[in-house]
Amino acid sequence: MMLSLPKYDCYKDSGVDWLGEIPQTWELTSGRTCFGQQEIKNKGNQETTVLSLSYGNIVIKPEAKLHGLVPESFETYQIVDVGNIIIRSTDLQNDKTSLRVGLVKNKGIITSAYLCFVTNEKIKPEFAYYLLHAYDLLKVYYGMGSGLRQNLSFTDFKYLKLPLPPLEEQERIVKFLDRKCEEVEKSIELKQRLIALLDEQKSIVINQAVTKGLNPNAPMKDSGIDWLGDIPAH
Repeated sequence: MMLSLPKYDCYKDSGVDWLGEIPQTWELTSGRTCFGQQEIKNKGNQETTVLSLSYGNIVIKPEAKLHGLVPESFETYQIVDVGNIIIRSTDLQNDKTSLRVGLVKNKGIITSAYLCFVTNEKIKPEFAYYLLHAYDLLKVYYGMGSGLRQNLSFTDFKYLKLPLPPLEEQERIVKFLDRKCEEVEKSIELKQRLIALLDEQKSIVINQAVTKGLNPNAPMKDSGIDWLGDIPAH
C-alpha cells in the first residue's frame, strides 16, 4: 500500500544529519519546548484502572492478568491522563520491535518504570505520539541512552531535536496517519484471516493424503479406529 504525500513548495536544511531537510514553514525545536515530565504517584490507590504498554498501544490490563497483585502494590504506580505520552525507556539495545511509545486514551495507572510526558500548547498529543514513534522506528533513541543496558531519562528527551509543523498542519497530518493506519490494520486483519484459511486447507490436504491416500476413488475399509475412520482397502 503506497502512501500519497504532497510535496511542499520549499524545504530547508534541518541541520540534523539523519533528519535532513524539513518544510520551510516548519520549526526545528527541542523536546524541552514541547514536553514536560508528569510524575503523579498513585497514593492511597486513587486510581484503580491498571494500564500497560502492549505492542505500541496503551491498553487496560484485563483483571485476569492482575492475579497475585495486592492493591498496595499499585501505590508505586503513576497516574496517567488521556493525551499523555508513555515511553518505555529501558533496554534500548534489546528492542527489536520498535513499540516503546504509546498514547494514553484512558485515565489510569501504569508502572513508574515508564516515562510519562505531557505536551504543551505547541504540539498536539497525537502528533507527538506519531513523531516519537517514528523516531523509535528510525532507532534514533539507540544512540541517546546511557549505562550498560542503554536507558533513557527525561533529560535525554529535553535536548532531542524535533521538526514541528504549525498546529493546523499537525492536525491534518494526524488525520492522514489515523486514516492510513486504519487501512493498514484492516488489510493486516484480512491477510491474517486468509493465512488461517490456507493453514486449515493445508492441514486438510495433509490429513487426507496420509490417512486416505492420493486416489479418491480407491475402495475403502473400516480402520476400526473411531477418529481415523475409513482407510484404503489395499
